[in-house]
Amino acid sequence: MITAADTARILVVDDDAKVREGLQALLSQAGYEVVLAEDGRRALSLVRELSPDLVVLDLIMPGYDGMQVLRILKATTSTFLPVIILTAKKDMDGKLQGLKLGADDYLTKPADDREVLARIEALLRIKRLQDRVAPAQHEERDAAMIDPVSDLYNARYLKSRLADEFERAERYSEPLACILLRLDGLPGLHAEHGEAEIERVIRSLADGVAKSIREFDVAVRAADDKFVILLPRTHFSGSIAVASRLWQKARAVSRLGPVAFEMSMGVAFFPNPEVKTAADLLDRASQAESRAREEGRDQICLFQNTAYFYHPEAD
Repeated sequence: MITAADTARILVVDDDAKVREGLQALLSQAGYEVVLAEDGRRALSLVRELSPDLVVLDLIMPGYDGMQVLRILKATTSTFLPVIILTAKKDMDGKLQGLKLGADDYLTKPADDREVLARIEALLRIKRLQDRVAPAQHEERDAAMIDPVSDLYNARYLKSRLADEFERAERYSEPLACILLRLDGLPGLHAEHGEAEIERVIRSLADGVAKSIREFDVAVRAADDKFVILLPRTHFSGSIAVASRLWQKARAVSRLGPVAFEMSMGVAFFPNPEVKTAADLLDRASQAESRAREEGRDQICLFQNTAYFYHPEAD
């Protein structure tokens, strides 16, 4: 919790060294602790490691741009993390899109020093209030969105996040892949090995899934026997690589653990003539998984305009 302005930690994210250094000098002189990141990937790592109290974020950067970083921060940060976006003077579309994605304020470059400090001080006051009154609310919200066995997001979270990711992919003409992984014959495994042993399998499998994807990918335990992974900005070939990693992780859990199991995986993609909505994308992944199960299990079915079956161990 912030107790005074000079103890607040501010993360400045900008690929322009002069902008970073200028803000660092200004904010350090005002008594803030300043952390710098030159790109979006580094920014996300620092948020996880250092838990800053406020982020000043440039929108235009190579690699993970500011919009992508903003979307991830607002989707995954459990406490109130104020974000001020930096935009060019004429970039009205960027300002509006940033605000729609959850930015708390914006500054136009080059910004007046007094305005920068005033905007930051105002948001930190709001954060102090939020931190005092919100812990119980945050815990309740997080509990409602997290599966207690796997520690991944649950089906409730998937519904809203899938809609957001699909809307973004459609708006910016970006690819979006969806992987559905299902453990075959889970009721029989429960009967044979018991609930405690199966929960250990689920936790191991969930850990493998989490280690196989990027920071901005989304992993969900959507049902007792079903995991869904969303891969933004991922084309056909990239999704095959991720699906292969997931499949190998799952095989390792099966081979090394006391419970041997099989699984089926389905992969669907946007853009695709048959995928016009977020529900379509999930439905096509489910159809592909069903085909993989019907055609022999323990394999991956990729749904494009037709079904392609894929066996990672054979490659």
